[in-house]
Amino acid sequence: MPPTPIDVVRVLLLEDSRPLLDRFARIVDDWPRARLVSACETLECAQQVIRQHEIDILVADIDLPDGSGIEAIRLLQSEQPAAQAVVVSVLRDGPRVLEAIKGGASGYVLKDDSYYGIRSALETVLEGKSPMSATIARQIVDSIRADPATESEPQKPAVPNLLSPREREVLTAIARGFTNKEVAKLLGISPNTIPVHVRNIYRKLETTNRVEAVYEAQAQGLIDL
Repeated sequence: MPPTPIDVVRVLLLEDSRPLLDRFARIVDDWPRARLVSACETLECAQQVIRQHEIDILVADIDLPDGSGIEAIRLLQSEQPAAQAVVVSVLRDGPRVLEAIKGGASGYVLKDDSYYGIRSALETVLEGKSPMSATIARQIVDSIRADPATESEPQKPAVPNLLSPREREVLTAIARGFTNKEVAKLLGISPNTIPVHVRNIYRKLETTNRVEAVYEAQAQGLIDL
């Protein structure tokens, strides 16, 4: 769920390459809308910051000297559910990408992506969308198709009453790429009610982000795009 609109976006960076970390930090520092809370090179550093400071967006690499950035994403989701996380990595491995998304990442951008930079990825998240490199989107599709566990699991029966009619409308609009503000205008309701609907959708579908919620709702036949 995108953070509630705020004056300053509090950003935590997690990247083990010092030159890259410094470059990311300069980009955040130069953005008037953002404030850099910390720039960490290790998982341990990031975990300490998450436990001690309010974070709006975590930008994390995956492979770190002392663990995986996915662990930091999971901790952030546990400690600060309203916060967002974006992976910026060189890894293109489908299963690792899925693990990051399931762990709570709202987006996954490759470091060599010419379309998404750090600032554009952050702005996309704040708009309620999921920044995703085209290569990564394809990896997710391929991983789902190739996962034997996915093929062997019986399809979940549809539960029409699991989501209210309004929640289905909200999730359908989200799945089509609309931001919270656009969803509110489309449905003729207050923008303040959208985050409430989104939280309820996550709780009912037992998911932690938009990508998971849309996938789960489609799998259960709750929305039709």
